[in-house]
Amino acid sequence: MSQLSPRHILVSRTDKIGDLILSLPVFQSLRKAFPKARITALVSSYAKEVVQDHPAVDSIEVIDPHEGVGQLAERLKNLNADVFISLYPRPKLALAAWLAQIPIRIGTAFRWYSFMFNSKVRMHRHYGDRHEVEYNLRLLEPLGVKKTAAQIEWPVTAEQKNEAAGLLQSRGIDPRIRYVVVHPGHKGSALNWSIYRYSEVIARLCQEKYLKVVVTGSLEETRLIAQLTSLLDFYKLKNKPVYLIGECTLKQLAAVYQGADCFLSGSTGTMHIAAAVGIPTVALFCPIPETTPVRWGPWGNKAVVLMPHDLKCVDCQRGKCKKHDPMDGITEDEVYQAVMKFVRKPGAKA
Repeated sequence: MSQLSPRHILVSRTDKIGDLILSLPVFQSLRKAFPKARITALVSSYAKEVVQDHPAVDSIEVIDPHEGVGQLAERLKNLNADVFISLYPRPKLALAAWLAQIPIRIGTAFRWYSFMFNSKVRMHRHYGDRHEVEYNLRLLEPLGVKKTAAQIEWPVTAEQKNEAAGLLQSRGIDPRIRYVVVHPGHKGSALNWSIYRYSEVIARLCQEKYLKVVVTGSLEETRLIAQLTSLLDFYKLKNKPVYLIGECTLKQLAAVYQGADCFLSGSTGTMHIAAAVGIPTVALFCPIPETTPVRWGPWGNKAVVLMPHDLKCVDCQRGKCKKHDPMDGITEDEVYQAVMKFVRKPGAKA
């Protein structure tokens, strides 16, 4: 337990869903270390559902990208926080916290604007030599919070489980049927498998009569899913996939994922949701150093991480080839085998 006794801790993580999920152990560790403190999450509107109703978060402030730094500083000052932790360092946020005169401002030491933090942690995230969860937890060192290999807590309520079961039943999947989830979309922060490759492995999984495939995606991925359905039409499948595209909240998706035998995707936020609810994950990663699975891989669950291999092209090895798709270095068969490793056969005990 730290000797400090902060009354109000403001934790800033204003980027994407997966990034915020990997920051949850920070909130959990703060709650354990300072059970009487108020903990506020400063997040993007896009990702805020991650921390809604989380037991380690008391309140949420949503960042407005159009808000001036003076307005933001005034808003932060009115929160009366005595600690500001910048998990996702940005100059506007650092300046706003400095102008708000928050007494303790924690951030990394090597940004040009790091002088606005009065408590600095010396680390370089771009080395990618540890997991993002561990990088985040290091920023608690100035508060005397001990390092911990914290499990990500993503509570799934009975109501959310019932909603997920009802939704799946309406699509022909009752609780006795085994299913796997495939999420072929991504936001572009890392290379992903081609939709053609995803269609190959989905078609093969659909050949297993006792197994259903649930495909999830956002409304923004509707065109990608249309490509997928067109490719799957070629196989004339009797056991067709079930599609949940833009129909679920993040909490409902988590409940759907929790009932699956396995989750397959590239490096994306939904992969971190599946890992957080403890479902075995097959994650497809590209060779780009900035997106290494050492830093961004599934955390805390059973997982198989697959990366391209036997890449003879130097640009492919760097993930920057314009002539070939480096992700073709992951074969359909190895993905299928990795998924089936986690699938429970008929009659097998849970």
